[in-house]
Amino acid sequence: MRAENFVAHRGWRQHYPENTLIAFAKAIEAGAVNIELDIQLSADQVPFVFHDANLMRMCQRKGLIWEYTAAELDTFSAAESYRLGAAFQDNPMCRLSDIVALLQAQPKINAYVEIKEESLTHFGEQIVVDAIINTLRPVASQCILISFELNALHLALHEGWQRFGAVFDAWPDWQSAALTELKPEVVFCDRNCVPNSADFTAVPWPILIYEVGTKAEAEDWFARGAVAVESFLIGELLKEFSLNTV
Repeated sequence: MRAENFVAHRGWRQHYPENTLIAFAKAIEAGAVNIELDIQLSADQVPFVFHDANLMRMCQRKGLIWEYTAAELDTFSAAESYRLGAAFQDNPMCRLSDIVALLQAQPKINAYVEIKEESLTHFGEQIVVDAIINTLRPVASQCILISFELNALHLALHEGWQRFGAVFDAWPDWQSAALTELKPEVVFCDRNCVPNSADFTAVPWPILIYEVGTKAEAEDWFARGAVAVESFLIGELLKEFSLNTV
């Protein structure tokens, strides 16, 4: 195994607030070369690295992320205190532009950037896709757009974006025209949606399994033919496979 076979799911989430700069930086320090992050838009259509539409779980704030401007969100703390207590009470929310700066400083790191359905529904595909790809252009070669919403990825494809991955929480139709046109570099599959009889060698694109938490489970998926696994415990997994750098 190599570090390339592992993806840091929302950063090193086990120990740090998910989808924040510290979580990604610590994952990279631990040896991760692939990070995965989620995007929602602010009221003024600035991309933020954020999974939920609702702010309560991460920021203990009422309302939805697109009800606040980027300047307002910059004042919020993304502490994830329900899970992590007061350890990160001053930890800021992360803009996508912060990830661009991180990737520019770390040219060997790849980022899987997930376009979230909630913002697509609220703003429309064009606004969301344009906001994301225009922000990512300085590091386009390091970024793979992913989404459950293949229509959004097709829009990015038609606007010239070149790197894609699809995400599924149900075993997909591998012959679908939507996947064939997209030509994904990898397909993310929920571990719970993979049939016991599934033959990974018969699938036309590489499969990445999420969410994996133990070495034994990862080894099982690799033995079945998965090219990579995604984990909240990225540092722990890399250490178990003797791939960590800290």
